[in-house]
Amino acid sequence: MRKFTPQLTKSWQALPYTLLGTVLFAWVSSTHYDRYLSVYLVLLAAQLGTVGIYLLMRLMKSKK
Repeated sequence: MRKFTPQLTKSWQALPYTLLGTVLFAWVSSTHYDRYLSVYLVLLAAQLGTVGIYLLMRLMKSKK
């Protein structure tokens, strides 16, 4: 019996990044922080989110 490992196709690889962008946009639109603090927090969250998504996708790829 083969072990099931989830495979991400190239067409679905943009989906997590799109969802991250949507969540960040909704988060910034709902807050009432200072303009510069809001920009700083968005950039920080985008960088951390991008790295996190990259690492999760790397773990999900099969090791051939």
